[in-house]
Amino acid sequence: MAEKKIDIISDVDLKISVELGRVKKRFKEILDMGPGTVIELETNTGDRIDFLVNDQLVAKGEVMVVEGKFALRVTNVVGSISEAVKKALEERMER
Repeated sequence: MAEKKIDIISDVDLKISVELGRVKKRFKEILDMGPGTVIELETNTGDRIDFLVNDQLVAKGEVMVVEGKFALRVTNVVGSISEAVKKALEERMER
């Protein structure tokens, strides 16, 4: 029975985000940005980064490289993936 319930929602799109870091900038600094601008983040090498599902924090992890592409190794689950899925379903129903 549980498998049938999961099958019903298995095609729901979820927005996955990995947040490398944040920084505050003054409005003028943002207006002055262009090609070649380097934005230094407050995140340091080795810091844990955030993994979000539909804008909800669900885990933290570390950046790694797999076959030349960036990847995230989840090191700690801190939120509810089921709540993020529920939110996605609600948003889909509103459309």
